[in-house]
Amino acid sequence: METCESFPHQRHYIEAIRGLKIHALLVQIPLISPLKMPGIRRYSERCFASRPSPEHHKAPLSVSGPSVFMLDPRKISKPGIGSSNLHFGKPLATAGGVLVVCWHGGLVKNHTPNTVPLAEVILKTVHPDGVLGSTRKMDAAISHLGSLRPGSVWKNGRLIGEIKMETLDATIVNLNPGTWDWVTAESAGLLESYLSSLSIRQGGSWLIQMRAEGGKTILVPCVEFFTRCYGHSSETNWLLATYGLEEIQKRYLYGVDPDPEAWILKLKRRVSSREAPFLAHAIFDEYTNDLCKRLHNSLQADFKPGKKTFIKVEPWFTGFPTIEGRGYWLNANTFLLLNVDGMSQPDGYPIIVERQDYAAEGGAETEDGRRPYIQNPPPGSSNVIVSLIDDEAPDSDTPRIVHNPPFRTLGTRRKIIRRKEVISGRRGDAIPGSDRNTLAPGDARGNGRGGGKSEFVSPEAVPDGSLAQMWQTCISLSATLDGYISEVGWYTRHAGFQTEGVAEYEYISAVPPGKDGVFKRAPKRIFVIRMTVAGRHVYILEIFRKPRSSTTDDGAIKHYEDGYRGLMVMLPSRKTDVDLELGVIFQNILRHGGRIKDTKMSNYPHATFVHRPRDDGPEPFKKVILNNLPSLVGPV
Repeated sequence: METCESFPHQRHYIEAIRGLKIHALLVQIPLISPLKMPGIRRYSERCFASRPSPEHHKAPLSVSGPSVFMLDPRKISKPGIGSSNLHFGKPLATAGGVLVVCWHGGLVKNHTPNTVPLAEVILKTVHPDGVLGSTRKMDAAISHLGSLRPGSVWKNGRLIGEIKMETLDATIVNLNPGTWDWVTAESAGLLESYLSSLSIRQGGSWLIQMRAEGGKTILVPCVEFFTRCYGHSSETNWLLATYGLEEIQKRYLYGVDPDPEAWILKLKRRVSSREAPFLAHAIFDEYTNDLCKRLHNSLQADFKPGKKTFIKVEPWFTGFPTIEGRGYWLNANTFLLLNVDGMSQPDGYPIIVERQDYAAEGGAETEDGRRPYIQNPPPGSSNVIVSLIDDEAPDSDTPRIVHNPPFRTLGTRRKIIRRKEVISGRRGDAIPGSDRNTLAPGDARGNGRGGGKSEFVSPEAVPDGSLAQMWQTCISLSATLDGYISEVGWYTRHAGFQTEGVAEYEYISAVPPGKDGVFKRAPKRIFVIRMTVAGRHVYILEIFRKPRSSTTDDGAIKHYEDGYRGLMVMLPSRKTDVDLELGVIFQNILRHGGRIKDTKMSNYPHATFVHRPRDDGPEPFKKVILNNLPSLVGPV
């Protein structure tokens, strides 16, 4: 009999937290109901062993050993390169101290006009000694849940880190009808395990129980699946929850193709093609169309004054997709997937994405002679405050894009055919979009008093490039070579040396901005790392490489990036001297066409380097760093 590869990372126990004053019992989870696979005759069926009947699991089996709480505050890591530099407003900004998100609770209707539904976010305080403290709860717009994820750590409304969890590698799950089920947090045993330390009972929260390869079970909170897998834009989520599928069609499409056989999406200009797979299924696939209507109708029916409702979300397509993310093994066979980081797309018809384009000849000016465009600040540079509770609708309908954590498309991408519909007329002059200091999701009310509009988007996840790997190496070396390399952080002339929060870039350009303050060409992004080496300050400068990808003939995705040298320089301790010399280095980079050259780049001791050798593991550039440090600070 053929068998599939066993599930990775099996384990019965999770490391106990020393000194943690929280009592919890890690239990094995009873299987709620047998899963059946009628009529399925595919090789993938062999990956799914028969499931024991419920009679074998009449009661949870307790696991003896130390009591634990799975979110270990001793395992907080710095935010990754490219993390969104969000600044949420009150109450998160004024909560005081350090808070870690633990869970998403019930949803409630937002009674402020033109706003989005709210979800209860459960957090715990993190004390300076690394012990989790009291439980806090606050409401947040569902658009924000892609950033306010379990394990994310916040201070004064800003992301400062993430608690490391266990990883679920890409795993095949069965989403055919009758093979998955809904379970509550209580029936799944989470009140005695992961949620045991929360003083607020969340037993009614719904999870999707998926059957996985190797006889394993994956539990995914419904709220997480909805906000991460139902499209990649927060606009899709909240429009479906608030208004339903018909409203999404009105806002996303400029027309409907009469061909009943072709899956043609006439997308408006601002709608990303990454929404196409979900949107096409929601419109053209009867299965997805029906469940979207059920979800919206059930949510609206359950919204009652003063009562929170727990959303039940169905997988929006069938088959054997692959899913990955982070969470915890509850026992040897059950994984609680708290963060969905990637999923494959359903097979099916090619999707035709059609967009309007104006004829080259002159014609009548369209859109009243003006069209809005989005002038976003460079990533990591914004100090705009995002309204947490969405208590005031935006005034503008032109959103500013805010990045959620990336989402990886696993396996073969759905085939998308792009074509243009040429129309008469000419495009009007562009006018700036929202530049307000406060952003909020929802519909514009247009009275001139609201803030700007925000749209949260999950960009496509790509493998860590050289810049991210250099940052990762420096952080790791500060732990493994403690005493020689220490105090690693990022540096900008504006913020100075920082060891907390999302790392920011320096932006340099040889062309000054125009009268409107907007750069006509994108400025170069320079990432500056500072580390203390043998008591001296060494700076590493890396140039941002735009990730690129191509699709092979068999549908596989190949990722690559441009090659740039890096620069290592030893600078004085006084900030004014550092800022002055960084300005000199930046001018030299611009003079060399935006590159670091193997020539004199600074007036201080420095070395340029290529990113070889590159090793596996948490310190890919350890040899690169240690080989170049002696020329600056002396023998290692």
